[in-house]
Parts: sequence; structure tokens; C-alpha cells
Amino acid sequence: MSLVVNIAKDDFLSALAFIQNITTKPATLAILSNILIETKNDTVEITGTDLEVGVRQVVPAEILSPGSITLPSKKIFEIVRESNSDHIHMEVQDKNWVKIIAGSSDYNVAGMASNDFPTFPDYEEENLVTLPAEDVKDIIEKTIFSVASDSESTFTLTGLLVEKEDSEESHFLRMVSSDGHRLSLMKKNTEKDLSSFQIGKTTIIPRKGAQEIKKLCEKADIVSIGFEKKQAVLRSENTTVIIRLMNGDFPDFRSLLDVIDMEKFIEIDRISLLNSMKRMNLFAEEKFNVVKWQMENNELTLTSQSMDIGNAHEKIPVEYSGESVVLGFNGKYFVDTLQVMTSDIVKVYLTGAGRPCLIKSEKEPDFISVIMPMEL
Repeated sequence: MSLVVNIAKDDFLSALAFIQNITTKPATLAILSNILIETKNDTVEITGTDLEVGVRQVVPAEILSPGSITLPSKKIFEIVRESNSDHIHMEVQDKNWVKIIAGSSDYNVAGMASNDFPTFPDYEEENLVTLPAEDVKDIIEKTIFSVASDSESTFTLTGLLVEKEDSEESHFLRMVSSDGHRLSLMKKNTEKDLSSFQIGKTTIIPRKGAQEIKKLCEKADIVSIGFEKKQAVLRSENTTVIIRLMNGDFPDFRSLLDVIDMEKFIEIDRISLLNSMKRMNLFAEEKFNVVKWQMENNELTLTSQSMDIGNAHEKIPVEYSGESVVLGFNGKYFVDTLQVMTSDIVKVYLTGAGRPCLIKSEKEPDFISVIMPMEL
């Protein structure tokens, strides 16, 4: 039998929109640009994958005839999005052609056989732990901005390191990211037992997988999450995301934290510093975004300059009693960090030339940002 279904436009469109980031990038196999549509009971399962991240969505539908087919993801999304009908009718015909009826519009779209589509990975249900979606989203938002770009030479820095603590005293999940010039750490305490998580020393989620997790968490209140030897699993009521974990070692970040002098710091209003750094970035050279920091006599002086545009200069009163210090930092890194924080006051630990700067807040004790200095 061939697939014949009726699907509500809004349900179909929501599922197709969620999957576009996975299926519309250049693919090594032509079928990876397609989505798999298959019937199951009174629903349609819509699956997309790029072999690194797989997404499956369950959509209610009227099943007139069970079956399966794969269709070009982008084109089906465009058809449904532009439709002026509340319902979409799909009917598989000879040689994998699919007739689509949406109101007064008829379309004929070339599909591909479903048996050529990659198998969606299995996972162990008992490995999943239910957590608030907001907590999972928060831990990713606080770290994903400092993941290295794909062009970086250190492959494992293009993902987020995942760690867990599971003892009688505490249970928490932590993510760590670095691009070699900065470091972000965020953890979330939970009352849930995390012993089912198969998290080792090198459990690394690729950036794209983390983005899909965050996107799913934005649409859900509660999610089930699990880590197995080779994959991470996230599931909400109607969506399942499976991410292939990266292979390799993550650099030792703890030794970096050990060299930071936690005795020398300034306390400063987060929004004031954020806005000041944004203004400095207007005149920083785009390639390096260098902003000069000079600390002395309870005053922070910020300076940036561009050979082509001009320069900017700003003074901020702070409480600082240490020795005079002059440092250079990438202003964009400060903006990225301060934007994900929520506290009114932050502490900036400045430990001298050549030493990293650490940013944290007493109201956000589970988040730490480290920024390496630059030569002036």
C-alpha cells in the first residue's frame, strides 16, 4: 500500500521548520536533503538527519493508507508554508512521485524510496532522566558562545565537553567550552540520579547538536535527556533528537583555573561594563577587537582605536586597590559573556600581564568565564 494522509498545516509546518537546519545544508548523500515521512498508528513520523544529528517529530494525522516516502525537505517546507489551506493532503503515486493537494493548489513532487534513508538510531529508554527544559537550555546558552568555529585546528574544541557529578552529596551536570582564547563553564544542580548517564572524560557534543538541544528546550517545559557511549539523546513529548558524540580529548582546563589569583578583583555593574565594551568595540580593529584596560587609583580606563576610523576612550569608577595594571582583551569576548549573565554586579579578576581574566558573580556561582589577554 502507498502512503495517503491528511495533516493539519500548522502541525506539519512546525515539524518541518524545526528540521530545516539539519536537512538544508550541503550533504554528502542526496537523500540527506530529504525528510522521511512514515505512518505509525494515528500519526506521521517526520525524520531528518545529517548523520551527525537526527531529529524525529511525531505529528497527528488522518491516515487513509499507511506507508512511507522521502521528500525534499526545503521544497516541502516551502509548499506548506505558502499554502492557503488549513490541511495538506499527500498521496504517494507510481515511481515515488507524490501528489500534494493544499486548498486549490495541486503539486507533484519527486520523492525517493524510504528504504534508502539512514536508520534512525536506537537508544535505551532507561538511560533517560527527566529535567526542566529551562535548566538544559540555560547550561547550553552559558557555554555555546565560546565553542570554537569549524575552521579551528583543534577539532574537539568545536564541541562542548559534558561532565557529571553523581554522589550522595550532590548531582549536577556541567558543560565546558573553549576556542583556545576563552573558556566557559556552567553547571546545573539537580535532585535527579544521573548514574545512568554514560559520561566519560571525553564526552563531547558537537556545536550543531547543542544548538538542536537548545532549540528543542525552547519549545518544551520538561525534557528527557540521556548520554550513552556514542550518542546523546533528548526527547520531549513529540520530538526526539539524537546526537553522535565527538571523538578525541578535550584540553585540560583545570590547570588554567589554578593560575588565576582569586584575591585581586573589581566589582562592577554588569550592564555598565557591557555597554562600555560595546562602545569600545565600535572603534576596535575588526580582526582582533582589542580593547585596552588600565587599572589604577580606583578607576578603570578603557581604550580602543582603529587606524581607519579613530579611537574611543572611557573611564569607569571602580573599587580597586591593587597595583597599576595594563592589559589588552578581545572586547567581543566580554560582550558575549556579559550578555548571557543576569546578575546586576559581576566580579572581574585581573591577575596581571599574560594571565587570564576570570568573570563570575556571587548570584550566579555555577557560571565562570575566563578570557585570555592579548598583546597591546
